[in-house]
Amino acid sequence: MTLAEIQRSDSIRAARWTQSEQQLVFSEVLGLTLTEQILLAESPIADSKTEQVLDIAQRSIAGEPLAYILGVTYFDGLKLAIDSKVLIPRPDTETLVEVASEMISNGNIQSVHDLCTGSGAVALAIKARHPGCVVTASDLSEYAVRCMAQNATALQLDVECARTDLFEGLSQFELITANPPYIAWDDLEVDANVVACEPAMALFSDHDGLSLIQRILKIAPNHLAKGGALCLEHGYSQAHDVRKLAIDLGWQSVQTLQDLAGRDRVTRMHKP
Repeated sequence: MTLAEIQRSDSIRAARWTQSEQQLVFSEVLGLTLTEQILLAESPIADSKTEQVLDIAQRSIAGEPLAYILGVTYFDGLKLAIDSKVLIPRPDTETLVEVASEMISNGNIQSVHDLCTGSGAVALAIKARHPGCVVTASDLSEYAVRCMAQNATALQLDVECARTDLFEGLSQFELITANPPYIAWDDLEVDANVVACEPAMALFSDHDGLSLIQRILKIAPNHLAKGGALCLEHGYSQAHDVRKLAIDLGWQSVQTLQDLAGRDRVTRMHKP
């Protein structure tokens, strides 16, 4: 089969990949850049490679996340290794990076710590944007810490990651970022494939999804330098509750920012 014939096959169409997802599959399996995919569209593809692409399509149709099938995903322009023991970073979370990056630039921030780092997406994106900034990260999951370290090495980004329960054993920073588990256990809007395939400890939290966020809001001031700031990702329907919790705890300049779809996604604030 030619590349164009593979693209038109029933399996590929049934997989319903976005254009970028399809390009990623061909890039990873066939080793072709986007330009080469266009120029070589009518070139024959080896049977073994064709079978590999079609197998990926069938697994995708069955509900397995493409990032886990390929073992890679892209976040803020960075190629990250990924597996089923860590959460797949979403484009929505790039809003957290944007908000933190603006605060770093405007406030001349020199030290950043990323909680619940998972694959390291947020911490590594911040370090890539601000190489002069000291960036560290932590996660409760040993698998996440290993994954993050692997990505830091591959990207040649100097970001150390520790296995800790939130702030345990950590010092003070000028900025703390966090994309904690914030989905309620009974949330019916969560995609069934997400529940089936991604690690529950990275997705769900008690008390309407706010349990871990509450802990962060209470403890974070002890680990922020004077004038330090916190940037929290949360569900779009949780913004009001997060702001109220923060204000009740004395946080200053509490503000919620929207993601690319215009939904409340990140709330930033300064140390009480």
